[in-house]
Amino acid sequence: MQYLNTYRPAPLPAPFVELHENTPVQEYDLNSVLPVPQSPLETEKLRIEPLIPILHAQELSDAFMKPSQNVDDVWFYPFPNGKPYENKEDTLKYMEKQRRRPNVLTFAAIDKQTGKLAGVLALGCDPAQATLDVKIMGIKIFPEFRGTHVFTHACHLLLAYAFDKLHVVRVGWRTTPENIRSQKAAEKLGLAREGTMRCYEVSPPMPGSPYPHFTIVEDGSGRVTEDGVVYSMTIHDWLRGKRERLQNML
Repeated sequence: MQYLNTYRPAPLPAPFVELHENTPVQEYDLNSVLPVPQSPLETEKLRIEPLIPILHAQELSDAFMKPSQNVDDVWFYPFPNGKPYENKEDTLKYMEKQRRRPNVLTFAAIDKQTGKLAGVLALGCDPAQATLDVKIMGIKIFPEFRGTHVFTHACHLLLAYAFDKLHVVRVGWRTTPENIRSQKAAEKLGLAREGTMRCYEVSPPMPGSPYPHFTIVEDGSGRVTEDGVVYSMTIHDWLRGKRERLQNML
């Protein structure tokens, strides 16, 4: 018996030719499965807007190139480096890699008082389930803005956009068991802990990896896995008090 299977894997990503450092805002293609807000999302103290190189690359690069003595910042610097970038081009490549992921829409968080870029964060989804649920991911708050209004206001804006504008029924959050700071952040927002998914992620061999939580697969492949602690907030939570709770925290 012969079985028909015409599936072909997607082609490998094209090499970086254009990093869009100087592409005008109106010509920069966000390439997103998720609808893009046509104006910034704002509170009295913060606004978030799509991350665009011509507007945000320099400040983001400055943050990613600045060394840190905080061991938890292994999660601040982009994966898979886990350490400061060496030049602005590294940041531009990171931004282009994010742009090429149609299931991820990345935002810049701007502090209104100073006008400074205070961090970045994103909404991600499974394209086949984009109308069902999304997850908040890629949160990178710059050190000088940690412990301020930035995190709470930015996440409130994303949650309100997801539930009230996109009308999804679930917003997820995933972090590693070792990233206690991220777990506390999810709980501060009022997300419910669902549990730990074992081998949530798998990556190719990463010799010299800065991530202590990776576990090598003992099959000779060198692959590494990581578990994921999963949190969520549902539309029922949002409508039954979580929205008001967050608004009162602003």
